[in-house]
Order: sequence, then structure tokens, then C-alpha cells
Amino acid sequence: MNVSYPTGLPESKAAAPSRSAFGLREHLITVFRQKRMLLTIIGVATMVAGPGSFLMTNIYSAEVRLLIQNARTPFSMSTPLTGQVFTPSDITQKDDVATEVQIFTSPILLDKLVEYFGNERVLASMRGRWDWVADLPKSAFKQLAGLPPVAQLLTTIGYVPKPENLHYQAVQQIRSHLNVEGVRQTHVFVASLDSPDPDFSADALNALVGIYLDHQLSIRKGKGAREFFDEQTKQMRGELQQAELRLQAFKDKWNIVSIEDQKRHLLQQVTHTEAALRESQVQVAETEVRISKLRERLAGQQEAIPLTNVSERNPMLDQLKNRLMQMELEYSQYVPDSPAAAELVREIAAVRGRLQAESAKVTGAATSGVNQTYQELKRTLVMEEGRRESLRPRLSELTKQFKSYRDSLNVLDQREMELQGLMREVKVKQEAFDIYLKKEEESRINEVLDRKGISNVNAIEHATPPQKPVRPRKFLNIVIGLLIGLVGGFGSAYASEYLRRTFVTREEVEDTLGKPVLAALPLVRPDTSDAESCELELRHTAQHVVRSYHERGVRTLLVTSALRGEGRSYLAGALARVLADQKFRTLLLTFEEAGPEHAAGGEDSVSVKQGVEAGRLMREVPEPTDRPHLHRLLIRHKDGTALEFAEHLAEVAKTMRDRFDLIVIDGPALTSFPEMRVAIAGIDGTILVIEAERTVSVAAARTVAAIEEAGGHLLGLVLNKRRYIIPEWIYGRWLAAGGREGV
Repeated sequence: MNVSYPTGLPESKAAAPSRSAFGLREHLITVFRQKRMLLTIIGVATMVAGPGSFLMTNIYSAEVRLLIQNARTPFSMSTPLTGQVFTPSDITQKDDVATEVQIFTSPILLDKLVEYFGNERVLASMRGRWDWVADLPKSAFKQLAGLPPVAQLLTTIGYVPKPENLHYQAVQQIRSHLNVEGVRQTHVFVASLDSPDPDFSADALNALVGIYLDHQLSIRKGKGAREFFDEQTKQMRGELQQAELRLQAFKDKWNIVSIEDQKRHLLQQVTHTEAALRESQVQVAETEVRISKLRERLAGQQEAIPLTNVSERNPMLDQLKNRLMQMELEYSQYVPDSPAAAELVREIAAVRGRLQAESAKVTGAATSGVNQTYQELKRTLVMEEGRRESLRPRLSELTKQFKSYRDSLNVLDQREMELQGLMREVKVKQEAFDIYLKKEEESRINEVLDRKGISNVNAIEHATPPQKPVRPRKFLNIVIGLLIGLVGGFGSAYASEYLRRTFVTREEVEDTLGKPVLAALPLVRPDTSDAESCELELRHTAQHVVRSYHERGVRTLLVTSALRGEGRSYLAGALARVLADQKFRTLLLTFEEAGPEHAAGGEDSVSVKQGVEAGRLMREVPEPTDRPHLHRLLIRHKDGTALEFAEHLAEVAKTMRDRFDLIVIDGPALTSFPEMRVAIAGIDGTILVIEAERTVSVAAARTVAAIEEAGGHLLGLVLNKRRYIIPEWIYGRWLAAGGREGV
């Protein structure tokens, strides 16, 4: 059933809580419920795979192995400038094997092979056991086209039958059954040919190898290679000689012995000259600085200076100094900013003024002479100027030498570039000459190998007729068929479980309809655990009814269903018996529908209708049963409309309330008797019976909605005819191993 909860959730034989997990138990229930479909699919797949493998054509595969040797590799050319090698085809292992595989499977070789064996033998040897079935439409059309009327009709519409090309068909048969591939990390490739005839498979493969080797020799031959390389070798030898002559003439012209040594010598001279030049420049700059300093000092000296000076001491100066010292001592004893201190400061200033005036009054006599310092500075200045003048010619000469060496070095660089170009030309010519000389020898060797019929591919293992077929692999096909059956069977089982629309478990009913399930009654089988489980579920339902009786005052109970045959009568009778066993005075109210003989318009209908009111009360008398507290009342639906019968059924139940504790009404199915909805509002409680694996969710939901719309009080649902799918021995083992409670 495609609802929001997991399908196939079973409940225990006792009440179990709702579970949403889809575990081992749910998988087992799904498998056992769909076991017929599962076993059927597995059996069909296995039976098709088994006998089908034995009916298939045996295919034999012959195999040959060929080795690729590098003794005769294709001609290669390399550029002298980069050293990169270019070949007509790469000589790597992978691509070399792929090249030979392409040659081996080329159509021209297959054409020669078919011509060698003939079209008829190839087609007959490659024909399978059941190919005639595929040829039936073509044969039938050919025979039909051979009839004059059909042939005339085909000619009229412009159809022209094409003649059969047996050669093309034979080639295609060989191509489709030929497999060639290289062996990894080796120079070996393997060719195999599948055929129903083992002898033809080996013979055809060996013949194809021979054709391939001959073809390989023919395409590997270098036409005119030796003559070409001879001519190119002579031409390249002349060009090499001309390049060597030009190189020697250039060396003689510029007197070049070793340009590297000459360049190294010039670089040393440039370095030494540049160092001497920088040293001279530094010396000149230092001399200029010294001359400038000497001139500054000389300007501050006098040419003549006094030699002796005789002076007389002024006595007034000594007195003034003593007076000034005394006044300063006295000032330290006064308070600053006092009038006496201020007066003393003025006197100190006056004394200092007189001291300065008396200092100028010094008497004496002096004599003068030549200044020796002045003379020494002047002599040093003259020497430095002479040194500067002597450095300037050396500086000029070093500058000329440095420029000359730099010019010579630049010229030598140009000569070196020209020399390298000439030497490179000689090297290129030499390498090209060596290559052509080598290829000339290789072409000569290849001509000898061609005359001897020696190829670079050899068969290391020839094909032999296989003893066992490679197809069909019967055991493998049976196993694959079994696996396909298992996958298909389980897939179909789970798909069927997913698409199911009926109820199976208590949890599904509660999750879908949102109503409590009072009981899940199993299919009753005597002397089994199902009988005990059924009795227990009925007792649970009876207890729920008793609780409703005490709490809500439920006295009348309607047992109905969505469809006919869902077991409502069984539930009503069994529930009434359980309630009677619990000392409740219980009335089981059942009805009997009208048969064809009581249809409206019959002869008896008029007389019955006339006596309905008079005899109804007499017929509606409860009858005792074998249980002391249980009575039964049967109401026959023989007259009146269905609506009247439903109203009458509710009226009878209301009338009997005073005589019995509980009235259990075995009501009709609501889908077949919709008039019963009128009486539901007058009944205290309703129990809806749903048959497991039969009642669809839509019908059950509509019935629940109809009861609620009619104003009825739905006590709960009962899932009837619940089947326990998992066998008892699995139940027991699972519970013993610690399976989930309530399995």
C-alpha cells in the first residue's frame, strides 16, 4: 500500500507498539508474502538459463601469439639543431603494437583469407546452430518474391532485389569473430578467432598469420631507399667540405688561433687597465683636496710675526681686582633684592668698568721676524701642485688604453659570432652527413633482410584446434540466470509490496486512518497459536467495550465493515460470547436480507405488507442460546424499503436496551447498505471491521468518514484475517536469538 509509513510492518500476536523502522522482520515478511512470485521468477530464469545454455552453439576459439622485434625499425631522421628525432611512426611499445594490430586486421588481409578458403567454406564454418531461425524472414521473403504475381508487383513499385554478396558476408563473419589485442608491458599481441568449427578456427588463423607476414614485408620495403641515401650522402659530403673551407679561411684572415684564449687575455687587460685608471683618478682627486686645504691654511698665516715683547705691570689693576673680589664676597652675605644688595651690585659694575679701562694701559717694547709655519705650508703646496701635474699625463694614457682594449674586445665578440656561425654550419653538415651515412648502411641491411624474407614480426605460438569450447559457459550461465532470477524476484517482491494498497498490519491501519485498532484477529487455525492469539485479541476488544460501557455508557454496539465478507458477523458473534462469559446480559442482534422471492411486486409481498405491523412484535423476540447470559435476535429484511429497515433496526436496539446490558448489532456493510448511516447516530458505539490484504485504504477511509459524518461514535477498528507470514520455526529462532519484542 503506497502510504507514508513503511510497508509490510507486522505486529506481534500480542499488541505491539507502532514502529516505523523497516528491519529484518519487515524484510522477511515481504519475502514470505511474495514467495510464490519470487520462486516463480527465480525458477523461470534458472530454467531459461540452464536448458538455453545447452541448446546454444558451442564456440571454439583458436589463438596465435606474435612477437614484434626491434631489429627492423622504421627509418628515423633527427634535426641537428635540437636533437629531436622524427619517425614516420613512433617506436614506443604501445603504439608499435597498435600499429601491427591495425595491419593484422586490415580489410585487404581478410579479403585474401576469404579468397584462400572460399566463400562457401567460410560461411558454413561460421554458421551457428540457430542461425537458420534468423534467416527465416529472409528466406521467406525470397521465396515470396519468386512468385510471379509478387515479382510483378515488386517490379511495378521499382524494387530491384540485390544479389547476395557472399564474399562480403564471409568477410564480415571473419571480422566480427576476430579479436586482436596487445599484451600489456610486452611486444607481443594475441589474435584469436571464434568459430563453431575448431579445425577451421585454427586453420584460418594460421593462414591469416602467413598472409599478414607477407603483407608486412611488402609494406615495409623502402622503395629506392638505398639510392636516395647514396645520393644524399655524396651531396652532404660536398657541403661539409665547403663549410670546413669557409671556416678555415675565416680563421686565417683574422689570425684566429683560439678565440677563447684571446678573449680571456683581452678581458684581463681591460680589468687591469680599468683598475689602474680608477687608482689614478683617486690620486688626482686626493691631491686636489690636499691643495685646497693647504691654500685655506696658508691664507690664515702671516708672512712676518713678532719675535720678542717686553711689558711693564700696572699697579692700579691689582688694586681694582682686589676691590672687586672683596665686593663679590660681601654681596654673598646680603639678602637678594635688598636695597643694600642693589647698591653693592652697582658698585661692582663700576669697578669692572674701571678694570677694563686700566687693562689697556700697558707699557713695553716688541721685535718681529719670518713666520716658519707660513714658509712650510707654502713649500708643501708647491710640492702637491707638482704631483698633480705629474698624474694628469698618466691618467690620460690609461684612458686611451682602456678604450683601445674595449674596442678590441667588441671586435673580438663580433668575430666570435661569425666564427660560431661557421662552426655551427660545419656541425650541422657533419651530423647530417653522419645520419645519411648511417641510413645508407641501414637501407643496405634492409635490402638483404627483404631478400632473405626476414620480418620484424614472428609467430611465437601457432594456432591449434581447441579441444573445449569457450562459449557457452553453461555453469556460469546457470549462475547468472539464478542471480538474475534473484534480483528480478526480490525486485518484483519489493515493488509489489510498495504498490500494495491493502492493509496488512495494525500499524498500517492506525497510521493511515488515524484510528485505534482494537484487535488484529488472525486466520483461526485449530490447535495452533493462532487460536490462542485470536481469543486473546477478542478479550482485549471486550475489555475496551466494557471500559466504554462504564465510562461512556455504551449500551448498543454496531459491528460493520466497508465490504461484504470481511468477517463482521464472526466478530460480532465472538465478541458477544466473550461479553456474555463476563456476566454481561448480551443480545446479539442479526439480520437476514431479502431474497429474490421477496422482491417488490410478488404475490406474497402484498399479504406480508398487510400483516407487518400485526406480526412484527411477535417475530422480534430474543431467543436464548447455549450461554446463560447471551440471547440472539434475528430480524429478517422481507418488507419495506432499506431505509425503513435501517430505522426499524435502530428502533429494536433502542427497545431492547432496558432488557439487556449490551446489545451487539451485526450490521450490514456500509458500501452495500448505505441506508444504515441513518441508524448510526442512534447507536452508542461502532466498530469497523477491515479485512487484511483485501480492504483497500481508500474504501476504509471513506467508510470511517461516512460513520463520522453520520454522527456515529467510532470506538475503533478491527483488523480481521491477519496472516502471520514468517514461519513458526523462524519466529522461535529469532526470539531465542534476542529478536525484537513482539515479533
